[in-house]
Amino acid sequence: MGIVLLFVGLGYRGKYQRVSDSYLPMALIGVGILLPYIIYFFYSSNRYQKRQKIFMEKEYNVFINNSRKSHLNLDDVKIISFNSKSPDFYESKVGQLNQKNSYKNKNMNDVKVEFPFGGQKLKYLFKTNKGLDNIKIHFAIKKETKIYFDQNDSDKIYVDFDFLNK
Repeated sequence: MGIVLLFVGLGYRGKYQRVSDSYLPMALIGVGILLPYIIYFFYSSNRYQKRQKIFMEKEYNVFINNSRKSHLNLDDVKIISFNSKSPDFYESKVGQLNQKNSYKNKNMNDVKVEFPFGGQKLKYLFKTNKGLDNIKIHFAIKKETKIYFDQNDSDKIYVDFDFLNK
């Protein structure tokens, strides 16, 4: 009802063509009817996202506390693929191209790595805002990170690459 009143109040009839002048009081009534639904939609969506975030943090903490921890040598980690999702908006200065600051590090890059663990080669996918060269430099500096795994479920593995996002 609110949508109909809004469009009629703005002068639209039939096939989304304006056929008459706007009648502002009717459009405002339509907005008034729609406004509580819009507020409820955004409020419930925001609450749902907060609950999901809290649930994921609790599940992550339970996994980290209950899993076994081992050290992973970063020299053994091989980068299989690097998918950069950063936009190609560049500004040129004399003799060089620089990525515009407003577009830097907004998009997360997908990095797929392979490393030996437990007698087999595991593939692991993570996201970071670093470039490929920066990842290699961080691996060379850090030398070692932690790997968390569940002994009962071999699919539950977490490699601590959080040092890349700092």
